[in-house]
Amino acid sequence: MKRSPWRLLGISLRLGHLTVHIACAFVVAGVYPALRMPAQQRFMRWWSRSLLKLLKVQHHVSGQPAGAQAPACLLVANHVSWLDIFALNVVTPARFVAKSEVSGWPVLGWLVQRAGTLFIRRAVRSDTVHVNARMAGLLQQGSAVGLFAQGTSSTPGQAVQFHAPLLQSAVAAGARVQPIAIFYHDKHGRWHEAAAFVDDISFVESLWQIVSNPGIQVTVSYLPPIDACGQDRRALAEMTQCAVNAALARHMQVG
Repeated sequence: MKRSPWRLLGISLRLGHLTVHIACAFVVAGVYPALRMPAQQRFMRWWSRSLLKLLKVQHHVSGQPAGAQAPACLLVANHVSWLDIFALNVVTPARFVAKSEVSGWPVLGWLVQRAGTLFIRRAVRSDTVHVNARMAGLLQQGSAVGLFAQGTSSTPGQAVQFHAPLLQSAVAAGARVQPIAIFYHDKHGRWHEAAAFVDDISFVESLWQIVSNPGIQVTVSYLPPIDACGQDRRALAEMTQCAVNAALARHMQVG
């Protein structure tokens, strides 16, 4: 598809501004781990909000984030795009769990390491035990932890199925679990596929799709939290995925 010179200029300018924004993150990343939690959260909110604005992704929120009352919460969301973390961080900055491959991504891999991301090798069972213990410790300290319990990314047309093992951290910590539905759409509320980071698409290809489609919007729906104290992790995973699937189904009915 042929693009007009003006549109290509707009894309180039967005990429230039994005480069400056990432450079700012590199400067702060050097001292970020030493900052107090409130300062880290303020920076993460600002940086994530600014990133979405630079990419022309409009951000919407529905529901009540549990962290507004008590930060110790396991945020469990469906996974669509690498943008998901930033869409969540605009409102609820958290320490996220990610597959180990993310640490090798160009530029962003190092940044998310400095942000305190917990990396897991899903094929190594001992990693699950280790990461669960670290997550439970963070929750007990009053921190929010984010988890994409699918283990992979998918589109809203596919039913979400959450894996239970890492939800054991919330059970062990006696924390709350907040189901979250993330949905990318156009201005009419219809699903927008340009943000999807699925199949064999590379990070660079995904970024190009996003900057080439300035009409993307994202709605982050915070669903009623579930008390994990005394719960079975499998039952907890099922309750969480049912809540997210129901919210995504409501979005898909639009248009």
